[in-house]
Amino acid sequence: MRRLWNLTLVLLAVFAAGTAGSRVRADDVRTPENDNEARLNRLQPPERVLDAIGVRPGMAVAEIGAGRGRYAVQLAARVGASGRVWAEDIDGEALEHLRRRCRRWGLGNVEIVLGGETDPMLPAGALDLIWIVSSYHHFADPVALLRRARPALKPGGRLAIGEWIVIHEGGRRGNSPAGIIRQVESAGYALERQEDFLRANNFMIYLFRRSGSDGD
Repeated sequence: MRRLWNLTLVLLAVFAAGTAGSRVRADDVRTPENDNEARLNRLQPPERVLDAIGVRPGMAVAEIGAGRGRYAVQLAARVGASGRVWAEDIDGEALEHLRRRCRRWGLGNVEIVLGGETDPMLPAGALDLIWIVSSYHHFADPVALLRRARPALKPGGRLAIGEWIVIHEGGRRGNSPAGIIRQVESAGYALERQEDFLRANNFMIYLFRRSGSDGD
């Protein structure tokens, strides 16, 4: 009997250790995958940025241009099990990497979405927030893309854009803050405010609310 009892204790200890080892901590999920991701996180500290754009537990958030998931995993950790993240991109290979990344960390609250250049294919009326970070300057037609994204926002939903102030890529200069605001407002959004606490890092955040109706 004593031998059976000792065996039971051993098995319980092994089970408990395995359970503890499989538990995913938010700090682990948020760990940068590589040096470039770490560099970008220093320039755009995710916790400060998510505070600024108002991401809270339980929210439904989409990231347009999610890529390999640098911010998508941050969003997933922040909204928690009661929230949901739609990670959208037109790069299928990057999204497969993100899918593996989510599987590795047990992030079951992330939906992977393969969108189009001018249609992010987001669910209608589902979102509290759309987030775009360091991707706006890559969009072929940002006005068309954002116009098609707007119906995905709930009434009162918001769009947040984090973008470099000055961009030089292959001799091409990015949009100015005034240019971004003008384009986004023409797509059916109204500027609420700008956050410039990372201006020294060449980075600005723009927060818009959905305006008008989908028929406008």
